[in-house]
Amino acid sequence: MTPAPAKPSKPARSAPLRVKATAPDETRAQTYAKLAADGVLPLAFTAEIFGRALAGGECDLTAMHGRLTETAKDAEAGNLWRLERMLSAQAQTLNIMFTELARRAALNMGEHMPATEMYLRMAFKAQAQSRATVEALAEMKNPRAVAFVRQANIAAGPQQVNNGAATSHAPARETPQSANELLEDATHEQQQGMVPGAQAAPARGNPAMEAVGAVNRAEHARGQGASSGQ
Repeated sequence: MTPAPAKPSKPARSAPLRVKATAPDETRAQTYAKLAADGVLPLAFTAEIFGRALAGGECDLTAMHGRLTETAKDAEAGNLWRLERMLSAQAQTLNIMFTELARRAALNMGEHMPATEMYLRMAFKAQAQSRATVEALAEMKNPRAVAFVRQANIAAGPQQVNNGAATSHAPARETPQSANELLEDATHEQQQGMVPGAQAAPARGNPAMEAVGAVNRAEHARGQGASSGQ
């Protein structure tokens, strides 16, 4: 009878978290609530679970929490050397993953095309993640300068752009008369000149030239005849 295969033993859980109260009258539950709301403790639990295999089944949760807390405090103070070192290691690890996946794709090429395509996709994903990590590291080392550029309005033809409420102090221009108004004025002056006995208004251009008085034609004719008889 063949014996059943032995199940892999689970790594032993680390020691419980050891914390200190931040206030004299603070209970243990209140201390854990503060640490959980702070955000570092949940990540310490996650890192402790995934880090057991790396530590040979032994990983101290209290030490993990203390280390993550130090890193968070350094980042808050502007000291990013821990995170820069982490990103640098991640970029190199992703590059090694790309190399191994590309090698496996080359071994399956020509015989197992589905496996080749799968390995190539995974290799290109690792390559893209490595490049993104390098770009993030470069952004941390040399932050981009933020420039504030005002709006520029450029047009080939006539264009009116109002970027804000502007107040104009220029004097108002007189509205030119339309063609219809000029024609009406000319017609009115012509009619005034055709009315018998109407006196024309003095010319504006030469004030010295005034209108001539009314003349009786019959008396004027007799006066001219008498003058010629003499």
